[in-house]
Amino acid sequence: MPDNNTQQPAKKANVVPKTEVSMSEDKATRRFIAIMISVIVVTVLVGGAVLYWLIGKYVFQTNKNKAQDQTIYLLQQKQTNLQQLKPNYDAITAKGASGKSDADLILNAMPVDEGFRELIAQLERMGQESGVRVSTISKATTSSTGSTSSSVTKSYDVTVNMEGDFPKILEFLRKTEKSSRVLDFVSMNTSKASTGSGSTATATFRAYYQGPADIKPTEKELQ
Repeated sequence: MPDNNTQQPAKKANVVPKTEVSMSEDKATRRFIAIMISVIVVTVLVGGAVLYWLIGKYVFQTNKNKAQDQTIYLLQQKQTNLQQLKPNYDAITAKGASGKSDADLILNAMPVDEGFRELIAQLERMGQESGVRVSTISKATTSSTGSTSSSVTKSYDVTVNMEGDFPKILEFLRKTEKSSRVLDFVSMNTSKASTGSGSTATATFRAYYQGPADIKPTEKELQ
């Protein structure tokens, strides 16, 4: 009887012999796989970069459209406000019986600059009407006296040296109080004139004017 415990010899796996053709095909396959992996990686990177650029362009264009819509809305609102203000503007710029409009009077009372030359002419005219001789007019300090969100009210001191009878000097002061230009009386020193029976006086006034508008651009974050 045959011995069942006798071990059969193990079968050897079939080994493909490595020939030049098989080795060449194996190298070509590996090279093809490497190239395809590289192409896939480059495609993913380029596609990601293009997608990121497209998203950035979309966000930029969206914000630009929002900004344009906001600008159009503000312009329409300003146009509406101007239309509502037009009747008031026409009324304030209409010439009155004196040949001057309310706007002219306002600018004369509170000019948009120092208006020092115009003030000199006004003070000299007041001196002639009062009967006093104005010898010198000088400008002193300049300061800011108040502010709003859009402009600043500024002022400077004016010193007037004059000669004349004391009642006429008082008349000059009364005329400055009634002047169309806003003037505040600060101080006055008087003394007897060195010649004649008149007096000399040094009066200081404060003149006001409106500084330039402080127009600042407003920034608003788009939501």
